[in-house]
Amino acid sequence: MPNEKNLIPFNERTEEEQREIRASGGRASGESRRRKKSLREAAELYLSLPVANRRAWNKISAEGVDPDDIDNQMAMIIGLTQKAVKGDAKAAKLLFDLLGEQPKEDPKNDRQALADLLLHPAEDRDIKDFEE
Repeated sequence: MPNEKNLIPFNERTEEEQREIRASGGRASGESRRRKKSLREAAELYLSLPVANRRAWNKISAEGVDPDDIDNQMAMIIGLTQKAVKGDAKAAKLLFDLLGEQPKEDPKNDRQALADLLLHPAEDRDIKDFEE
């Protein structure tokens, strides 16, 4: 590397230089955390807004969801669930990750097991359902 001779190892720098490098790293880290926090807050805000598309709202309502619970987050979950029930393994994995569960069978090989897991919440299942 041509510029390797220009690099000064951290332990060979003066205490003042080391302090300044650490301080700038801390400032950059704080800025990054604030940026991620604001992005997360924006996503939470958008997901909590009501569904703007009337046709989509009616479709969700027809599924039996309480009108007070119909928001963008619910629309997203319903869409993921529908894809997973049809056999989309990525949608199923994402749902399982959100639920904190792992399917007993491979969702690509056993659509019925996947549908059972999605349609019956964890509270409704017996612990024996997860034993092998």
